[in-house]
Amino acid sequence: MSAPLPSLRQLAKNFLRQQAIGFCRVVLRLGSKPFALRNVPAVIIAPHQDDETLACGGLIARKRNEGLPVHVIFITDGSASHPLHPRLGPPAISVLRAEEARRAIGYLGVERTGGHFLAEPDGTLKTITSGRREDLVVRLAGLLQAIAPGEIFLPCNPDGSSEHDATAGFVLDAIGRTGLQPDVWQYPVWSWWNPVLLLRSRLATDDCRRLPVEDYLPAKQLAIDCYQSQIAPLAPEPAPALPADLVAIFNSDTEYFFRHRLPAKLRPSGP
Repeated sequence: MSAPLPSLRQLAKNFLRQQAIGFCRVVLRLGSKPFALRNVPAVIIAPHQDDETLACGGLIARKRNEGLPVHVIFITDGSASHPLHPRLGPPAISVLRAEEARRAIGYLGVERTGGHFLAEPDGTLKTITSGRREDLVVRLAGLLQAIAPGEIFLPCNPDGSSEHDATAGFVLDAIGRTGLQPDVWQYPVWSWWNPVLLLRSRLATDDCRRLPVEDYLPAKQLAIDCYQSQIAPLAPEPAPALPADLVAIFNSDTEYFFRHRLPAKLRPSGP
C-alpha cells in the first residue's frame, strides 16, 4: 500500500509553510548571538525518543567531541507513536524506540550511562494525575541532583505538542526542588512546523543563540537514521510517523536555543 498523493490544497499549504520556515530562519539568524560551549555537565530533556537528536544532535555531538559530559533524559516511553498499528502494540513500540534511542545517542557520543529512561506512558502527560506528576518530578529532581548540570535543554513551551509543553513544566518544577542554578535553554521541535509558535518563543526571550553544527551533521544524520520507526513507514502502515519535510528541517547547519531565565534565587520547593 502506498501513501496517498497530496491534494493541491495540501501542496499549497506545504509551500506556504516552507516559505514561513525560511523566513523564521532569517529572523533567528539575524536576531541571535553565538552559543558558547561551557565546560559543565549538560542535560538534554527529551519528551520522546528522537527529540534530543532532531533539535540538539549537533550540540550533543559537538560537546561530546570536546570531552564535555552530556546526559539525555527521556520522559515518555514513546509508545503512542503508532496507536493503530496492526502488529505492534504499545509495549513493543516502547522497546523499539528505546533501542533506537540508545543507538542514536551512541552515534552522538553519549556514553551508555548517559541515557536515562523514565518511561512515562506516552500520550498521557497532558492528563497526568497529581500523584504520577509528583512521582515524575521527584524522579527528575533526583536525577538532576545527581548529575548537577550547569546547563539544561528542554522543549519550548508552547511547542505545538501537549507532551512537550507538559515536560517543560515538569522540568522547571524539578529544578526548583534541587536548589540548582543551571543555565536553562529551550529548543524548538514541532514549533518549526508552526512558525507562529517559533516566532512566539523568539519574542519571549531576550537571548537567542545559534550554534554552528556543520562539522557534526554526519553524526547527527546517523543518529536521525536510527529512528526508522519514526522517519520511515512502519510496515504495513504507508506513511512515517514524522513528516519528511519536518525531519528535513533538522538537517540544517545551525541549531537554535532560547534562554529561559530562572528566578535569581530559586529555592527548593519540596522536602
